[in-house]
Amino acid sequence: MGYTLDQTNIQFISYFENISGATIDDCMTEDNRIIFIVKKGQAGLAIGKKGANIKKASHDLKKEIEIIENGDNAQELIKNALSPAEIQEITISEGRAMVKIDPKFRGMAIGKGGSKIDRCRKLLQRHFDIDEVILTKV
Repeated sequence: MGYTLDQTNIQFISYFENISGATIDDCMTEDNRIIFIVKKGQAGLAIGKKGANIKKASHDLKKEIEIIENGDNAQELIKNALSPAEIQEITISEGRAMVKIDPKFRGMAIGKGGSKIDRCRKLLQRHFDIDEVILTKV
């Protein structure tokens, strides 16, 4: 468990904390996107009124901005990372998260080209030593 932030991500965190007032726990970049993991309970503050902070950061940094609220445990982080897909149950054992989800939300949880589920897996590796996320039917 553990991760290292490069200088660019540290600068992104500093910038976004300054404009939003939210505490950023982690930051990941993917192609043209920056994903900020904000402290539990601060997603609204990070987003801002009518998405003002997201719009400003997206304009200034010339990248798409995504906010994921951190959780107290792996289950909360999984639910937040796969939102708005509705999760029925999460079981974690031996570095594997089994996520029960209604089939109608499966595509939403996987994301375009598997991007959402892959991002969830990366976050779980960084924060909870969970290497696998498997979606199962309810």
